Amino acid sequence: MVYLQKALSIHTNCQLGEEDHWIYQAIVDQYSGDLVGRRTLYLDMLQRYYPHKSRHDLVKHEKYCDQYRFAREQRRILLSNWNKNRKDFIQKAVLTLIEACATHEMESTLAKDRKKQQELCADLKAKVIQWRAHQEEVARLEMEISSRRREKEEEKKKLWKEKELLQREEKKKKIRKYWAKKEQKWQEMEMRDLQRLEELKKLMTEQSVKDRERVKYRQELLEKRLIEKKEAALQEVHEDEERTHRLEALRKQVAVVAQFDPVRMMSDTMASKARMGIEIEEEFILQKPLFTLNTYNEQQIISDPRIRFELALRKAGLHKTFYAREMLPKISPQKPPRKDMESSVFKI
Repeated sequence: MVYLQKALSIHTNCQLGEEDHWIYQAIVDQYSGDLVGRRTLYLDMLQRYYPHKSRHDLVKHEKYCDQYRFAREQRRILLSNWNKNRKDFIQKAVLTLIEACATHEMESTLAKDRKKQQELCADLKAKVIQWRAHQEEVARLEMEISSRRREKEEEKKKLWKEKELLQREEKKKKIRKYWAKKEQKWQEMEMRDLQRLEELKKLMTEQSVKDRERVKYRQELLEKRLIEKKEAALQEVHEDEERTHRLEALRKQVAVVAQFDPVRMMSDTMASKARMGIEIEEEFILQKPLFTLNTYNEQQIISDPRIRFELALRKAGLHKTFYAREMLPKISPQKPPRKDMESSVFKI
């Protein structure tokens, strides 16, 4: 980043002013990139236009311009990558937040269902305990009534025995009074117990009816939920089948309809025949050049390591970088050039 800032500030350090730099750029842009000897031509033109500047100053300014363009490109790539990474990070954060919200909502729903189930179980447990207590009270009351009846029978037998033994009328009256009093007390106790027993049986009957209705309601609710789940599963299967049908229809629309023809596939095309000069003799004669050219063929040009290196850099997108300009002059050809053909462009 420090290198980028340093390179972006070359206009403040270059020796040419803003107007001279604009003229310099206009002269350089007049020569296309594929022109042979482009650099030599525009340097010669710049020396003619700036006779007070040395060739070394012009080359130094050219290097400053190349570094400035490289730094601007690197800064653009850096900002583009930063914006892309920031956008990806925001998308991932939003997706993570959505997933967390869905998980939290699911967990809260499960907690509510679990709490409701626990409350229902506690209610049922309390009712079972109450029913057991009622059952125990009913059994106790029945046992007490039975014991009192048995005691009554025993007391009656005892009194009858005493009655037979007692001959006096006074004793008989006392026995009758005592029996009447005892009978009244037993009747009151029996009526009270029978009334309580009837109330408990009525309460237990009503509770059993309510429990059956509640069990029936819970069963219907469970069956309804099962039916809804089955309908949702069937709907999902139906949607998957419709999606499959649509994809199959699209696949049929873009299916290959060409017939299999191996002879046509393996035969030469018209372009290949024209390239090899088959069946176009008349056209070849018409397009025959007027003069014979003595030059290099494709194989001879490609055999030059400088050409191969330049093609590799161009394929990688590095042919306009500072590295390419530094490395290309250092590659020597297969054969040394003649002294009269030696270039002096890179000897500055």
